[in-house]
Amino acid sequence: MVASIILLPFYANYLGEVNYAKILFYILISSLFQILFSFSTENYFGIKYSQLFEDKEKQKRFIGTVACLLLLIGAALIVLSVIFGDLLFRTISRKDLIIEFWPYGFYSILTGFFNSYFKTATICLIYSKQSRLFLIGNVVNFFATVIISVGGLFLFPGTIVGPIYGRLLSGAIIFLIGHYIFVKNGTITFDISFLKDLKAFCVPYLLYAICGWILAGSDRYILLEFHIEIKNLNAYDLLLKCFFGIEFLQNSLSAVVFPRLYDIWAKNKINVTTTESNRYFNVFTAINIFQLILFCIFIPIVYKIFIKNETFYESERYIGILAAGYALRSILNFYLATILFTKNIAVIFKVFAICTVFQLIFTVLAAKYYGLDGVIYAGLATKILQIILCILFTKPIFKYEFNYFKIIGVPFIYIAINLIQFLVFKEYNAMLYVFQLIIFCILFYTLFKNEIKRVLVSFNLMRES
Repeated sequence: MVASIILLPFYANYLGEVNYAKILFYILISSLFQILFSFSTENYFGIKYSQLFEDKEKQKRFIGTVACLLLLIGAALIVLSVIFGDLLFRTISRKDLIIEFWPYGFYSILTGFFNSYFKTATICLIYSKQSRLFLIGNVVNFFATVIISVGGLFLFPGTIVGPIYGRLLSGAIIFLIGHYIFVKNGTITFDISFLKDLKAFCVPYLLYAICGWILAGSDRYILLEFHIEIKNLNAYDLLLKCFFGIEFLQNSLSAVVFPRLYDIWAKNKINVTTTESNRYFNVFTAINIFQLILFCIFIPIVYKIFIKNETFYESERYIGILAAGYALRSILNFYLATILFTKNIAVIFKVFAICTVFQLIFTVLAAKYYGLDGVIYAGLATKILQIILCILFTKPIFKYEFNYFKIIGVPFIYIAINLIQFLVFKEYNAMLYVFQLIIFCILFYTLFKNEIKRVLVSFNLMRES
């Protein structure tokens, strides 16, 4: 994720608008195939590995079986891509933006395979507590991707050779590291006794992951179909990629908070939210909105420092309305935590499947009649629908007792403010977000002062007075 953010200014400054758009789609294709190649084994691995903690030999056979399964899936999908890839790529291309299967599309698919294999191998390192090798593998991946990509941009200016080979060659390197990890920690054998349980978990999770990819990336394909100007598509995509930083921070907060919640609920022995567990989500809401406002203030400044191509500045006016959708993450996490705690994977899939269908239909209609503005509204509406469905579908599995204004009301106030700003003010104005910062600082101090203090104390970041 960090490599992707660092490479953005290089792509914006050294690729033409057509080549930037091509890289956009090659990366989306690679990420889709990474999901398919992995078969969601990285999500299942830790569960099964932990269940086998008393039988080290069986753990090794399980590791080896996962490696063999990934190699078999990889070989099968690569063969299918060779047979049908050219037809698929010609179908999704348009005359002024030719997305070719040979060689760059095929290289993107290979990159997806390499990344999926390495990602599952690093999960193995996490559960076997090999932090040094984990760090080394990821650092190698980071530097190889950045150095090869940037070097290629200067050696082959005006082409996509650098970005494609940067991802492909770094992928090949980490594939070898991943295979070393599997061989070192497992017995490379294919034990079919593991497959039934693996399939039962991974198939619905795979479908959920595909729905997630559609929700995250389908808007750009649809905009392309309705012949949006490539420079506007690129500016929109660049802004979305800048939000990777927000996603990274949100995921980090979730990784810190969720274990605390599971511990609280496990001790309760009943599936019900508590004042203590609600406190973590209230603080999550405050931190999330605070970082979104700062993001809206500083990203346009960063744009102008690192990106010299002014066509990308056109996306500034959309920053607030896009940030509004990310404010819903605190509510979504509130319900996702309860779903994961009760192991109701089917509920997650049901929510995302319905939202995927809704977004595809709504986005197509919105793109046709309202262009980029309509697509952004469709994305926001889909995220709101996710929250509504989570509320409806989780009632039978968990009892919710919480302050509705703190957990649900505050994010929607932030959304309303940004929506009004977007409709009233047609140009980006940093002072509007400074005014937001003042308003929410006062609101958070009033609502969450004591809760923030207690959470900081619980993480030993502050002494209790």
